[in-house]
Amino acid sequence: MSTTTWNWRTVPSATRVVFLLGVFFTFSTVPFALYVKDMARQPALLLLLSVLMIGGFAVLYASVGSVLRGKSWKVMIVIFFVQNVVMNLLYHWLPTPPLPVQMDAAGITLTHERLTFGAVAIMIAVTLGYICFLYVSITEGRRYFRVYAEMELAAEIHRLLVPAIDTTIGDFQFYGGSLPSSEVGGDLIDVVQEKGSWTAYVADVSGHGVAPGVVMGMVKSAARMRLSSGDSVGLLESLNSVLYPLTKPEMFVTFAYLACNHKRLQYSLAGHPAILHYHANTKEISEVTCSNLPLGMFDGQQFVTGSVECAPDDLFLLFTDGLLEVEDSRGQEFALAGVKAVMSAQAGAPVSAIFQGILDAANRHGRATDDQSLLLVRSHVGMS
Repeated sequence: MSTTTWNWRTVPSATRVVFLLGVFFTFSTVPFALYVKDMARQPALLLLLSVLMIGGFAVLYASVGSVLRGKSWKVMIVIFFVQNVVMNLLYHWLPTPPLPVQMDAAGITLTHERLTFGAVAIMIAVTLGYICFLYVSITEGRRYFRVYAEMELAAEIHRLLVPAIDTTIGDFQFYGGSLPSSEVGGDLIDVVQEKGSWTAYVADVSGHGVAPGVVMGMVKSAARMRLSSGDSVGLLESLNSVLYPLTKPEMFVTFAYLACNHKRLQYSLAGHPAILHYHANTKEISEVTCSNLPLGMFDGQQFVTGSVECAPDDLFLLFTDGLLEVEDSRGQEFALAGVKAVMSAQAGAPVSAIFQGILDAANRHGRATDDQSLLLVRSHVGMS
């Protein structure tokens, strides 16, 4: 269970069976109630078949609704039609005798015994249904809170692994944060300083939930281990060699980094959205990118890197595609145009204000369905 919502497919088989038994017992009271209403005149075979039919169809409704959910109504219409046909045929083949005008003492006694049987059967069915539903409630409640506790622990680990960034290294200022779309996110932002150099990077693991969160932790550990030498050269090759044998075939990681090594700004991207570069002198925004496949897809991948010039007060923005994919009511994405508009308008503001301005604009545009991560880097020196 990747979220805290109840999912029929993840419920243990024994709990499903008990739940459906509860449905059967609950709706089996209907034939007994009709039996009492008709003064216990129904034939025993009709009563037995009515209990089995009505209880069975109720179980069928519950099963279809639980599995198909919002798509179940078409199937339920068919089941409802079949149920009415079957029940009408049943009552036609086994008609209920008319109520006698007079009854002798023996008839009254027999009718009383049958009515008592019907009443007792209703009480037993209600009790059994209640016991079944109580069992399911307790069992699923325990399972829910166990999963909830695990998700809370995973979310706390995520907060520790991906803390907000607000720091200055030399002549560069860094500010960023990651907002997961669920309890555990698959995005990563980080700034590593080693031996007079630094590397700022963002990563995005495909998928949602705990599994991408675990891979995200692996990426951070491997990246920090590789960057402990103080050199970002070969970073992507190193990460790919770690991730390739450990991830599922359908799972991959996009990655983008900006590094200051020996008075130069270097960068590389692996299947990731472009790094945006705001030029303070011209007030224009350029896209810093290069063609590389995501990490973890192929063994022995080679990755292209590049370098970028930087002037005083230039601004760089690294982010994940969850920001770009926010859609409005018409299905139009926030996209790069939305990010660039805010970045241009607020380029002279503090990096914290730019960060919040971009998120606010995206939230006004539409609802986020994926993790959103941003990392801003502002330079106070010129580099080439």
